[in-house]
Amino acid sequence: MKKIISHILVVLLLIISISAQDNQPKLIDEFGKTSLEDMMARVIYLGGEMAKSPNSKILVKIYGGRQTSFASPYVYASLIKGYWGNTVKFPPEKLVIQFCNINNEPFRMRFYLADANNNLVNCEEKLLVPKETVLFETAEFYDSQITFDSIENSYIELDSSGEYSAYAQDALKKMLKESPESKVYLIAYLQTNFKTDYKGKIISRKTNNLDKKYLAQQMIRAARKELLKNGVSASQIGAIDGGYVNGNERRLEFWFVPKGGEIPKPKPDYLSKKAK
Repeated sequence: MKKIISHILVVLLLIISISAQDNQPKLIDEFGKTSLEDMMARVIYLGGEMAKSPNSKILVKIYGGRQTSFASPYVYASLIKGYWGNTVKFPPEKLVIQFCNINNEPFRMRFYLADANNNLVNCEEKLLVPKETVLFETAEFYDSQITFDSIENSYIELDSSGEYSAYAQDALKKMLKESPESKVYLIAYLQTNFKTDYKGKIISRKTNNLDKKYLAQQMIRAARKELLKNGVSASQIGAIDGGYVNGNERRLEFWFVPKGGEIPKPKPDYLSKKAK
């Protein structure tokens, strides 16, 4: 009788083990840094795989990223979330994104198909506070209507407003909280709006082709408002007017400065006659 019971227990354990294995997320795609167009095509493919299994959800694991850009894993996650929910309108509750070992691995992404009822185990983010000043994230503005919004709320392609990653902003807030004497510095760069010929040579340097200086303050105020709304302390936010750069867009840089770290210096590449 004991032998029969022990055999039954072994069989039951095997069934439970096989069932647990069947319930594990299935890897369906893996890749490193790629173009926006390629990644969006992969997201559409994910939706197709999910549609084949109605009782499923998609798990995205993003590893590493420091070597590419400090905020890059978070920006990629924001792009995926924005495209998934707003552009192709897949159900938002069917997408789970995790960050894994951010500081210490080469950047890569893994897409899994998982059972919708499966409670997924989180990987460790391991986001470490940098010991030196680093450029954290950049937002670009393509017109003078200065608005600021998260990529997660956007329709891809990106529009003309300044867009930041809400995931990256959360990571920045974590680092600032873990290091209370650290700061985030905002550097606002304005564009020259110069006309160029077919060879790229500048053919106009009129002052009315320069952005108005107040636009830099508008950009900084908009970013500051978002940071405060997200729980960043006002005492940990600094601002710098970066001057003018030759290019087609204004930009706002977010610099993380740890305790004792060097305050970032702006690098304009155009100086007006007055400034010279």
